Amino acid sequence: MATTSANPDQPNARKAQACRLAARTGMARSAALRHVLRAAERWQPRHRWALTDDVRAWLSGESWRGIGYGDLYAWLDNEVSPDFVCDRCGEPGNARDTDCSISLIVTAYDPDLSPATRHLATKKYHAACRPSSIAWQAPPTVSSVPQPLYLPSSQKPSMAGEFALEPRALLDTDPDDDTRHAMLLLTAHVVRDHGQGSFAWLTELELYLSGEGVGRVHDLEDETDWTLRIAAEHATEDRPPWIAIRTARDAADGTPDHLLLCQLDLPEGWAETARRDGCVDLVVGPCTRHWDHAPVPEDTVDEIAELLNENDERCGCAHLTADHAVDLVESSAFLVGTVRVAQEAR
Repeated sequence: MATTSANPDQPNARKAQACRLAARTGMARSAALRHVLRAAERWQPRHRWALTDDVRAWLSGESWRGIGYGDLYAWLDNEVSPDFVCDRCGEPGNARDTDCSISLIVTAYDPDLSPATRHLATKKYHAACRPSSIAWQAPPTVSSVPQPLYLPSSQKPSMAGEFALEPRALLDTDPDDDTRHAMLLLTAHVVRDHGQGSFAWLTELELYLSGEGVGRVHDLEDETDWTLRIAAEHATEDRPPWIAIRTARDAADGTPDHLLLCQLDLPEGWAETARRDGCVDLVVGPCTRHWDHAPVPEDTVDEIAELLNENDERCGCAHLTADHAVDLVESSAFLVGTVRVAQEAR
């Protein structure tokens, strides 16, 4: 009778399970296979820890992401002391002769905010006080301030210019068929120029963007390799919508490299439109403070200037609309590229 991988007791199924574990965690396949084989044994804790299904899933590696662990069965049997003070009632406990619970505090997985399920702490309870659990710690909140970008000089790589990137979500309407399209307008303010002036660093920014597939409207052929994640479904007052633009490069620890990761006010229908099309138009250009160094149409300059007070030192980027963005792209003052929308947060 031929063997099949559908049976979890078959060797091929164990190898496939180990491959998935290695892919999720970055573990070596040999270490992942050892762990899978260990998890397949009919293990019961040495002491009277009353374990729930989610804790057993953690010990077996099912819920690990971005990080691998050793033999957690041996850890619980040999390294976790059965003597403790209950973290709920404050009374002594002993898992040698009484049913007790264990709660593992673990960072909840998020591909952009928390890409590794790190075990942060362990709490112990009497079973009567609280059941065993995995306490998933929510990922950190996302910043709402302009995003920093550091670019090395092409002439002197040891020197990096600093930019502040500020995004705005806009909806553009096609005049031919009234179809709406999602647009992400990104303005860049040079905040550190090393005495070279903003024009030199805006040129460096243009070179960087062009190399990534964001360029002049008449020269565009391919979309960028970047992807856009829109986190808006479960937004609350305490956790507003946010976006992440992931570049094609990941850091060594698996954390995505981001051009942008920040809170963002989304116009009604923007997220739905972006997901419908599967992409957004990314329009990038200089902050209005730097418009002396860009071929911005005079009527656009005048229109934005009229919206600011004479002594107002703030930029006028907040007044830019989708129509402005289209004009700025067509005048070659701003660059444009296509960014794919990530369908799932993986």
